[in-house]
Amino acid sequence: MTHSTFTTLSIVSHGGADQVASLLASILKHEPDTAMRFELILTDNLKDNLPDFDPTPWFSLQILRNDKQLGFAENHNRAFEHARGQYFAILNPDILLEAAVFEDLLQSLITHQADLIAPQIVDATGSVQDANRSLPTPFELIRRRLPGYTFVPSRPDSDGMIRPDWIAGMFWLVRSDSYRQLGGMDKKFFLYLEDVDFCSRARLSGMKIMVDTNIRARHDAQRASRRKLYYLFLHFQSALRFFLSPVYRQIRRK
Repeated sequence: MTHSTFTTLSIVSHGGADQVASLLASILKHEPDTAMRFELILTDNLKDNLPDFDPTPWFSLQILRNDKQLGFAENHNRAFEHARGQYFAILNPDILLEAAVFEDLLQSLITHQADLIAPQIVDATGSVQDANRSLPTPFELIRRRLPGYTFVPSRPDSDGMIRPDWIAGMFWLVRSDSYRQLGGMDKKFFLYLEDVDFCSRARLSGMKIMVDTNIRARHDAQRASRRKLYYLFLHFQSALRFFLSPVYRQIRRK
């Protein structure tokens, strides 16, 4: 098997060893014939929280153990430095597969000549989550926190595809060449808006980002920034950085 024929999976744990185990179990359950084409890179952001998982089902398995906690962007960028696959998949540990997704997702990416593709994200009830949206504005971020706000999912085209401005980084499948061309995610962002910035830079570079609503994965959103002041501060800090950036000024004119 050559390096170009498999996909690298990057999963970062912030203390959720049980979630990581459940995600890996769901992949092995629903993708038994595909798992051997996955190079698995796990990042333990707490250094000693993850156990040594069995490498046997995977093409290869590495666990990167951080001496200090790093942000979302830097963790996945570091994993990418070890990645050898033609494709690079980023998954949050609280994602679960309830059916096979990777073969269809990869085929959809190739068919539509996309650089980044994601499945439709749903919660435990099957309700569509707000994992892909239009370009945020300062007013929109405020409006989302006000009483009465209701998320309205984008309507797919006749092929079931959505072409949003950005896709939340909870589940991405990216061409490794595209991720490399963009220099990965910007580690100056910490936990919030790394995905918005990355997708904006991708679009400015002429890359295509898409969601295939024919393919689904499950995620139960935590919404930490709505419950804890520290995360709210980080969200505000990242939003300020993005809205004052040249990327935001350029993408608004696109």
